[in-house]
Amino acid sequence: MTLLIDLVLLVAGLVLWHRGSTEGDDVWSMFLRALAVIDLVVIALSNGALWIEVPLLIGALCLPSVARLEGVRRSKS
Repeated sequence: MTLLIDLVLLVAGLVLWHRGSTEGDDVWSMFLRALAVIDLVVIALSNGALWIEVPLLIGALCLPSVARLEGVRRSKS
């Protein structure tokens, strides 16, 4: 079971890294990549911080892209 959870969290970290690679804004890209690195480090070094990591990863994966944020701002103007 622990291996399955680690694999799911590893995939979440890789998805964050990929999202960071496809973003057009450099700052947002760096932020998403930093979250991915932190996720991978926590998976590698911790044994029970899932109650912290899982909600933070869900929140990070739900973050909007810069293009979507700029589209919302332009439609309001």
